[in-house]
Amino acid sequence: MLIIFLVTFIGLMGFGIILPLFPFYAERLGASPEIITLTMAVFSLGQFIASPFWGRLSDSIGRKKVLIISLIGSSFSYVLLAFAETLTMVIISRILSGLMAGNISIAFAYVADITDEEDRSAGLGKVSAALGLGFMTGPAIGGFLAGNDIENANYILTALSGAAINVIALIGAILFLKESLPDKDRKSMDGLFKIFKKETFKPGKKIIMLAFSGLFFYSGMSLMEAIFPLWANQLFMYGPSHIGSVFFMLGLISVIIQGGMIGPLTKWLGEIKLVQTAAIFMMIGLSLIGSAISTMVLWIGLFFYGCGAAMFNPSLSSLVSKSAKLDEKGLFLGQYQSACAMGRILGPTFSGILFSQVSTSAPLYTGALLAIPVIALITNFALRRKNEGLE
Repeated sequence: MLIIFLVTFIGLMGFGIILPLFPFYAERLGASPEIITLTMAVFSLGQFIASPFWGRLSDSIGRKKVLIISLIGSSFSYVLLAFAETLTMVIISRILSGLMAGNISIAFAYVADITDEEDRSAGLGKVSAALGLGFMTGPAIGGFLAGNDIENANYILTALSGAAINVIALIGAILFLKESLPDKDRKSMDGLFKIFKKETFKPGKKIIMLAFSGLFFYSGMSLMEAIFPLWANQLFMYGPSHIGSVFFMLGLISVIIQGGMIGPLTKWLGEIKLVQTAAIFMMIGLSLIGSAISTMVLWIGLFFYGCGAAMFNPSLSSLVSKSAKLDEKGLFLGQYQSACAMGRILGPTFSGILFSQVSTSAPLYTGALLAIPVIALITNFALRRKNEGLE
């Protein structure tokens, strides 16, 4: 567990390092807010396409090999970003990075392999804490390296640092990570590219409710995350280092909740109630952020938002893994991550338009409203489980 924690943490640190300044990087190349958020969405487009494939491939050849492949590709994408001189090259680098972002679903499948159902939420919480820790330290490092002067920010150094961090994770995976999926539990390579089964998305199937819950929740999250640097710069004059501090705080909340609290919370409330609570917290947080006229209200809103984001993923991932057969965990978790990635495509796609054409806080209020279908879907899922005698 320690090795997959460290590999996941280092990999997400490399991803997070570019977050505080990427919108300003694209803006320097002449992009409007609409184009900037669309450029951020192409990362998730690549992830949406690739995540189910990586998950399915890992069911056949093992988790470690697929994790190594994704880290190699991710390292190269940051080198490409460092030397991109046009917006087209930036977009290509982000698509490649998204295509290689299979390590999240692979890490969750790895934990599902080595834990039983009783301890799965706690195990997934620890990996989620690694994601949060990487998400906390990466932006802080990126903001520090870039500085707070948007005009003179060092984009090349920051992107190359992201590449170097991914190389460190790659070396750690090669040398220290043991394979978690025994040969006897692996699927054949037949049907490798048939990553979505017809029955998976048949109306009434429980897995589709979980997938759509992830889609709506991450649409709400990404509406905020895609526009927040530009929003905070316009309303509070926040630069890259300030944005890094915000993501540091969000990551710290994630580490505290996912690293130590998610296990006891799951035993107390159960995954379903935790998902519902996460959606309520996101709604409160985004509403407060959108209406903030002072930094105090802003940071209170960020606190609620961070708590909701921290509780959601390990709880819903646990429900997804429990809905899968032994030889389909990677596939199902990949499909779930793909749905989440679709949310991260839809959110940024509309975030810049809402910001520019409606109002500066419109993306935040829209994200808050998206918590409502999440609550409805999970409630429906709970009722179906109860009717089937599973609870």
